[in-house]
Amino acid sequence: MDAELIIFDLDGTLIDSSKDIAWCANRTLVSMGYPERKAQEIVGNIGWGVKPLLEKLLPGEDEAKIAEARLKFLEVYGSHLVVDTHLYPGVEETIGHFMASGKKMAVVTNKPFALADRILEIMKLRGFFKAVLGGDSLPNKKPHPEPIEKVIRDLGALPQRTVVVGDSPVDCEAGKGAGAFTIGASYGFRGRGELEAAGCDVIIDDFPSLKRAVR
Repeated sequence: MDAELIIFDLDGTLIDSSKDIAWCANRTLVSMGYPERKAQEIVGNIGWGVKPLLEKLLPGEDEAKIAEARLKFLEVYGSHLVVDTHLYPGVEETIGHFMASGKKMAVVTNKPFALADRILEIMKLRGFFKAVLGGDSLPNKKPHPEPIEKVIRDLGALPQRTVVVGDSPVDCEAGKGAGAFTIGASYGFRGRGELEAAGCDVIIDDFPSLKRAVR
């Protein structure tokens, strides 16, 4: 794929934040009188945003309780962002390679913008990206194509020369809806099966493989 713009998901794509998110989700549940969930179950529901995650962990609860849980989670997570979060192997070198070759890069995540931006700063990645959008940046978030379309438009790229890289079917759906080429990251939170079912154009098993998929 000869791309001019590469748009990355954050969690499960650039960073492995699974342990911190699971820990914070369980602290939230316990603080509200609910039992802890297995980390694997929590991680399996990451990708759609904070509210959908909590809706899946608290099935049947009303909107007021979900809203309370969301505020609690954001409070806990805001002070526990990168305790056990790390870059996937090869991320810094690979995005450095793309920057050196003149690619425009951006991050579109369903994580709230303020948290995503802080994590990128802490992990020393923010300078690589010309744009960062969070799940609260626009009226719609992934899998809706709006955030992908906005980045393409704002950075003056063509959809057919844009690549969307993510570990979840929501990334694939958003990218395809915007007319972009989609690359699934099987090393992330969802696995190869879900990405194949979502129809990703290419699936990679490690981050440095992007250098072979994109030129």
